[in-house]
Amino acid sequence: MEDTTVLGGLAAVPIITALLQVLKPLMPAAWVARVTPAAAVAIGVGWNVGLAASTGELTGTTPFLGAVVGLAAAGLYSAARPVREALSGGTGGP
Repeated sequence: MEDTTVLGGLAAVPIITALLQVLKPLMPAAWVARVTPAAAVAIGVGWNVGLAASTGELTGTTPFLGAVVGLAAAGLYSAARPVREALSGGTGGP
């Protein structure tokens, strides 16, 4: 797997986070916390497998890179709310 494919895969983190923000209003409120990480991993794996297949660099490690990218996007998604509250001066911090 070449560096450009890895960088292209990692570039999906903000895209996946944006897709999760779009999907969030479509899900019931009780599902958001449970479904969001799994959806992030699924989108990450799909993104990286598609990218690697289109460049002809599909290897056995591609799904693992996708899972890492999905988990990074889920972490970025989870961290957005406390940061937003801290910047706006809202409560939610110690």
